[in-house]
Amino acid sequence: MHGTVWSLLPFLVVIPLALFTRQVLPGLVAGLLIGAYMISPTPFGGVDTALQYILKELAVPDNLRLIVFMYGFGAFVGLVRITGGVSGFAQLMETKIHSGRGAFIVTWLSSLLTFMAPDFRIITVGPVMKQVFSRLQVPVNKVAFVIDATATPLCAIMPLGTVFIGYSIGLLGVASRHQGIPMPPYNLFLLSIPFNFFSLAMLAFALGYTFLKSDKEQEKNVGTQPVESTEKMRSIGSAKLAFAETSLELSIPSPISRERKKRGHDHGDELFPDPVELVAQKVKPDALNLIVPLALLLILTLFFTWWDGHLHSSNILGAFIQANAAKAMLEALLSTLLFSFIWYGFRKEPIQRTLFGFMQGGNEMMAVNVLLVFVWAVSAISTDLGFVTYTEQTVGRIVPAAFIAPAFFALGCMLSYVIGSSFGTWGILMPLGFSLATTEHAALPLIAGAVFASGTFGGFVSPLSDNTVAMATVMKIPVMDYAKLKLRLGLLVAAACMILYALVGWFYRGT
Repeated sequence: MHGTVWSLLPFLVVIPLALFTRQVLPGLVAGLLIGAYMISPTPFGGVDTALQYILKELAVPDNLRLIVFMYGFGAFVGLVRITGGVSGFAQLMETKIHSGRGAFIVTWLSSLLTFMAPDFRIITVGPVMKQVFSRLQVPVNKVAFVIDATATPLCAIMPLGTVFIGYSIGLLGVASRHQGIPMPPYNLFLLSIPFNFFSLAMLAFALGYTFLKSDKEQEKNVGTQPVESTEKMRSIGSAKLAFAETSLELSIPSPISRERKKRGHDHGDELFPDPVELVAQKVKPDALNLIVPLALLLILTLFFTWWDGHLHSSNILGAFIQANAAKAMLEALLSTLLFSFIWYGFRKEPIQRTLFGFMQGGNEMMAVNVLLVFVWAVSAISTDLGFVTYTEQTVGRIVPAAFIAPAFFALGCMLSYVIGSSFGTWGILMPLGFSLATTEHAALPLIAGAVFASGTFGGFVSPLSDNTVAMATVMKIPVMDYAKLKLRLGLLVAAACMILYALVGWFYRGT
């Protein structure tokens, strides 16, 4: 069984089940159990083996460090929300806008303070800019698209201070360890950024769409005025269904229940309201409660990264290359959290409220942590079943190295669109991509970039993506109409990226 076609079975179960259920976690659980029973084919041996793999992966220092980072990052977001930092930042933006062009400039500049997570950007910037652009008579669909295009695509390539970077480094670290790749995962992530063609191309496209496309052309798409009550309820109903089906990469709670409550349609069987938002609505807005901690987080991340590597290199760039970036990011985050409690105490914020925001924010990241653990376990059990050996002997000989990147980009785009989860797509495809890349001596940064780009595509355009649903709900646009607009524009960018991956894969071998 080792190194045979049966070693593919866990992944062959994960992908179809994810497509069928439109959820990644059931497929990962099934793949883990199948792999475990292949190793220990006794009534209780498979369950025990699966548990052993989970505990083994949790015991890896880098993995455990990432779990703590993800929880701490969620806690940080909870703190800046519950202390009025987010609402204060929103008010600050609104006072600086006097024209449509100026409003779009502020929208783009706001990404410098709201890049931590896509949902965070949407629920922070979306409601404010909706009111501003409505006053300026700018089409609502254009506003929604620009905010959306500067959310997931931007978060996917930011090298620090986001929930995406922690998750990405974790996946790259596990895939590299199983393939025996000595390169630090953070360095590999940095090298993959230029090859995340979809994120880069979508940002460039959105920039032109923002400042070059006339407003009259926008009227051909989704309506420029708020929809009527029936359309609103249809949007909210679709949003509720999609959010219930896709909650794998939530870093910020859904605004759906809050929207329903405003309209008087909140029933016992609906989604629960966001407790952090309910408390934050009663807090005095204060932009400094967001700006100061966020600035400190970014500064400390750079400092700790340099400090970790400065003994191994005499120059700054070399220090950053030699540093353990995951360790530095965690140290910076924990230091920022400690400072934040002191800062909020100095500003007379009640300790009970800040602790509540800390715990609630951290707990919201547990869904992502659970997903990570099962991705690690399935990758480990597939490796022990001889997945790498079989890939090298068969699939690696069939698929030319030049075609790996475009093939994985196309497969990932389809998968991420169906399941609506960039995190889930990355978790499924990264181990497969690295296995093929190492056996075919393809460029690892190119393959990693293609996988990241494919997941970003679905997280951006899919109607089941929590970002699509949140934006449509905030802007009061029918979800499917808005999703069709993003799909039409996203496919144009993806087609160009597909050609680019084929060309680069043919000429570039790299690392």
